[in-house]
Amino acid sequence: MARIDTEQIRNIAIVGHEGSGKTLLVEAFLHEAGLTTRMGSIKEGNTAGDFDPDEKEAGKSLFCSTISFSHKGISYNVLDVPGSPDCIGETLTALRAVECALLCVDATSGVKVNTRRIWKEAQDLGLPCCFAITRLDAENTSFEKTLKEIVDQFGDRCIPVLYPDASSSALSTVFSVTHPPADAPGALASLNEKLVEAVVEADDELMETYLEGEPVSEETLAKTLAQAVLRRLLFPVMALAAESRVGIGPALEFLGTMAPPPNAIARQVFAGEEAIPLAPDNGLVGFVYKTTADEFVTRISYIRIISGSLAANASFVNRRTGKAERFAALFKPCGKEQHPVEVGVCGDIVAVTKVEDMLAADTITDAKTNVRLPEIRFPTPMTAVAVKPKSRGDEQKISSALRELVADDRTLTVHPDPQTGDLIVSGMSDVHIHLMLKRLKRRRKVEVETFPPKIPYKETITKSVKYVDYTHKKQTGGAGQYAKVVVDMEPLERGGGYEFEDKIFGGVIDQSLRPSVDKGIQAKMAEGVIAGYPVVDVRVRLVDGKTHPVDSKDIAFQIAGREVFKKCLVQCGPVLLEPIVKMQILVPQANMGDVMGDMNSRRGRILTTGSEGPMAVINAQVPLAEVQNYQADLRSMTGGECQFTMELDHYDLVPPNIQKNIMAAYEKEQEEK
Repeated sequence: MARIDTEQIRNIAIVGHEGSGKTLLVEAFLHEAGLTTRMGSIKEGNTAGDFDPDEKEAGKSLFCSTISFSHKGISYNVLDVPGSPDCIGETLTALRAVECALLCVDATSGVKVNTRRIWKEAQDLGLPCCFAITRLDAENTSFEKTLKEIVDQFGDRCIPVLYPDASSSALSTVFSVTHPPADAPGALASLNEKLVEAVVEADDELMETYLEGEPVSEETLAKTLAQAVLRRLLFPVMALAAESRVGIGPALEFLGTMAPPPNAIARQVFAGEEAIPLAPDNGLVGFVYKTTADEFVTRISYIRIISGSLAANASFVNRRTGKAERFAALFKPCGKEQHPVEVGVCGDIVAVTKVEDMLAADTITDAKTNVRLPEIRFPTPMTAVAVKPKSRGDEQKISSALRELVADDRTLTVHPDPQTGDLIVSGMSDVHIHLMLKRLKRRRKVEVETFPPKIPYKETITKSVKYVDYTHKKQTGGAGQYAKVVVDMEPLERGGGYEFEDKIFGGVIDQSLRPSVDKGIQAKMAEGVIAGYPVVDVRVRLVDGKTHPVDSKDIAFQIAGREVFKKCLVQCGPVLLEPIVKMQILVPQANMGDVMGDMNSRRGRILTTGSEGPMAVINAQVPLAEVQNYQADLRSMTGGECQFTMELDHYDLVPPNIQKNIMAAYEKEQEEK
């Protein structure tokens, strides 16, 4: 492929809520650029963006795909980003690899929850944005209605640049608002005036000229429009219909002219802990926005080159691991197609193969350029399942296979629960987890069984006891075992952990045997007493005891420690503690009452309420046991228009009736064993 000039590159993320027409819009762009003879179809499973088998089966985008093509002297790198809230990790990395976000809004359904979330993320990054009102050729659509919704939620700087001649089946063309023709609708005159007023703010001299009443030429307007987009003084809105290809050519031309080139936006990097601007003459700095594994190439890593260049025979340093890495091939991606290149220039997007230890959001550099890009804070996974392999033969394979999934998706986590021993897979929702485990089966032929993870309850005490004794005797012929211990036990403040105090005076228990009592107590604390959960927040004092000159030994005092602790705990008013999580829930205002009522039924406590535009914000505390399947329930209540975050806040007492049920279940389990 010919070497690409940085100034002619346009990196654009096509984003929006799922079902907003992003993949078909990319298909229309490819057809307009002459790369395809006919547009692909989601129903037929032959689009350039949705080439993964899981995407074809689901009929929607699940992973970010990179589509590179050239048209009229411009080299486009278009990222087709999935719109499901479950795939937010793909969105977060894609937005950091581009200079412009094109937010698609379906004219049939309007602005949805993930559109607002992506808009906020783009604004936090200072990223220029445009809007595409899509599917205007569908039944019962209205450009004006959808535009009003966009303006109401994102501000009056959202101004049309491509205006439709009609909506629904009558739609046949779009008019340019920057230079409306004589036969254009009357509404375009006022829109043109509004657009000019927004654009001239990007240039002080032009503003002065405009205020003096002099006209602004189309050439000057177009030139300054690009600056207005770059400075986010304007968020252009385009009317499009991908399936009937209305507005596609003008939209592609507009993006090629008005979207910023790669070197238009200054970026910062960290040298140690200090944030510094990235100099234009820096060495290689690249951002890994996606990694994936397939059955043929092992691993593919997609890289946005921020500065410098990357040659096909070169190597780089992964600043997360500190390792120098060589790769097998360098190419330009276009969906599943790969076009080899000799060098990736500054601002371009390339992919490399067979770099095993690479994650999305990694920074790569040459050996001399020791900097790293700002870290991304990925959302905490909201849903968890415990897994185990269906086949015993897969026990060795499952760990490496799950690690591969985690490497591909930064919002997926896998860890063994130290308290319950379960292998826990956590994701953004049950649908997200199901998708990744399905991928595990398809790629690595590993099947797993899933079940709800155990709630990590804890046991503790509510009152003190003194002088509780236990004597351990064992005579089975030969050397016996003997140990007598006397202890006091009292509760500590919540979070106090465990304290052991040796209060023996004299030699009633040999000094070398006293730690054995502590060891036995801690072993029993880990096992639990009343329900099989770890015991916390207790202080034990060893106050007396007795030894035998022959039969007292380490194991005897460990057993005595275990048993005396068990005896004490049942006398100290044992209770269970449960994890309480803090949640922030975002739902439409109309659903606020239903969600709050549901939260109360889950033993939740509403802390505060507020609003973000048309959405209600509810902050609450609720027991973790009550919200294990909350994602599905909340979606059902709100029709999918929702999102929430959750983090551990503290532990609190389990109500007596619930504690009784938990203890009864534990006793039944022990009897069955």
